[in-house]
Amino acid sequence: MLPMQIELLGLAVVYSLLLVLFQRILINVDKMYELRAHMNKHQKHLMELSKNNASKEEIAEKQKMLMAASSESMRMQLKPMAVTLPLYALLYYFVLPTYFNAVPNLSLLGFSLSYRLAFIVFSIILTLVLQQLISLYDRRRLRDKYNFGLMQPSFKNEQ
Repeated sequence: MLPMQIELLGLAVVYSLLLVLFQRILINVDKMYELRAHMNKHQKHLMELSKNNASKEEIAEKQKMLMAASSESMRMQLKPMAVTLPLYALLYYFVLPTYFNAVPNLSLLGFSLSYRLAFIVFSIILTLVLQQLISLYDRRRLRDKYNFGLMQPSFKNEQ
């Protein structure tokens, strides 16, 4: 690899680290797991109601609770995008063309990638790997509190 290509990879690494950092700062991970557990519980209960031919009002009430939890989860996940998308646009449209315009195409697994496409590929792969590693850490950290998305202490109490 040429030095400029290594710098492009380094920029993708820095961007991926910043992206994951902003996600960790702006999203309350414990609250997100709690919301998922809440949604799983209501979804399971909704399936049981449907199988048991429950009244439409009761099913509608459970669906309403599920939609509220789902929309709250979506809002939490979209929060970091307000910061990371402008950063990505700045990098993609201003920084990359200014500093890496002379970089020859990268050859990766037989594919020829421009500097912009290489940045996208590198940053997506690195971000996914980092997110999976952090997700494994969170699952291990919270395994006593959660059991496959169901909160052990409060699952029985909330039905």
